[in-house]
Amino acid sequence: MQFDFIKILRWMAAIAAGMLLMTTAARAESFTGAPDIHPELTAAIEAMQQGQGGANRPGLQKNLSLIGSVALGPQFETSDVWALGNTAYVGGFGAGTTVKIVDISDPGNPTVVSELSFPTSSPQDVKAARINTRHFHGDMLLVGEEGPGGGFSLFDVSDPANPVLLGGLREPGVHNSYLYQKGNRAFVLLAIPFAEVFSGPDPFTPVLSDFAIAEITDPANPVIISDWGAGGDGGFPFGFDGFPGPCDVCRGDGFAAVFNHDVWANQQGTIAYLSYWDLGLILLDISDPANPTFIGRGIEPPTLGNDEGNAHNAVPAKGGNLVLVGDEDFAPGPWGFLRVFDTGDAANPIQIGAFATDAALSNTPLPSTMHNIIVRGSRAYLSWYFEGIRVVDFSQPSAPREIAAFVPEPGPPVNGFIWGVYVQGDLILASDLLGSLHILRLEAGGAASP
Repeated sequence: MQFDFIKILRWMAAIAAGMLLMTTAARAESFTGAPDIHPELTAAIEAMQQGQGGANRPGLQKNLSLIGSVALGPQFETSDVWALGNTAYVGGFGAGTTVKIVDISDPGNPTVVSELSFPTSSPQDVKAARINTRHFHGDMLLVGEEGPGGGFSLFDVSDPANPVLLGGLREPGVHNSYLYQKGNRAFVLLAIPFAEVFSGPDPFTPVLSDFAIAEITDPANPVIISDWGAGGDGGFPFGFDGFPGPCDVCRGDGFAAVFNHDVWANQQGTIAYLSYWDLGLILLDISDPANPTFIGRGIEPPTLGNDEGNAHNAVPAKGGNLVLVGDEDFAPGPWGFLRVFDTGDAANPIQIGAFATDAALSNTPLPSTMHNIIVRGSRAYLSWYFEGIRVVDFSQPSAPREIAAFVPEPGPPVNGFIWGVYVQGDLILASDLLGSLHILRLEAGGAASP
């Protein structure tokens, strides 16, 4: 299949902003949404495609060993990665792409054992968990889907080579999600970023809740039990002068998109961590999943620049009050970075530390910005646009430090563009936009924290 790479890269930029646009020459389908509000990213990627801006940086491998890799498909059609037991799951971009199910029991020889097809939706978000309710017992895979016919689908992957569809819901624009069990009930937290609030000349036009909770205790009959956010039941309890009206918590650039990009929960299933573009970190009490209530908001201060950033994801650290926030900011000088928040006062989370690569702090035209985070112990495993995988120790939260890195060897047009990261045991899984899954391991003396 022949692709127009410039158009694909424009599409990739729109996805990175949480707005999915299918723009390949080979496909007639299109995903409608908000306009691209980050022309800097699009321009940077196009400059990189044309050989400008350091696309041929040498590869980097520091304290990480590459154990194995597997090619999964065409460029720009692989997405997030998750793992459960000896199986990895890699999402796909765009209608017609597939979720790849990969056996990683032999890390040096990962093997695709099955695929799941999605003809009309984009199955880019994948989560898996062991679920045990009176309706289901086994390994469950959640696939979040964007675009026409989107929503989420649930599969029994107890036998990874023979996945079985259990059920799902058709809700448009499920961009990210979180799957968990609490007691004898199971739930999915949904980030639906197409419910947007525009400041400036555009009116407030809610489409759907930014955040919703679906109960999937009976996976054959999932049901939305609550929602919250711009299109939700209660609306935002802070920050706006009124609807319609200007946004007094957004940037002063005359245009801002406010939406929930990702969601996570603590181990107890009592707090949800929402990452909002232009609003920052939001904490919700989900002790009663049918009635989520606002706890507090952490504002991203201009610690390393003059921009408040865009909260892309927020992941709590086990056994404490720290939350790691990935800033997917596309304004050069600096690009986005890692922020460490203290939520000891849950009503008023505050940033106490930050980390960025040298490229993220520079004015390079490459969009060197964070994407995904996995936390294990006092270490954060980061996927970083054009900067590969970075492992950061935050045992001193005010001074996070990099202890390991992996950037693949030069491979234009997306050198070092790692999209997804997951940690399973002592293995680090990294998916890139060249269509590959890499399996890495920290070298002796740098083993992953439990």
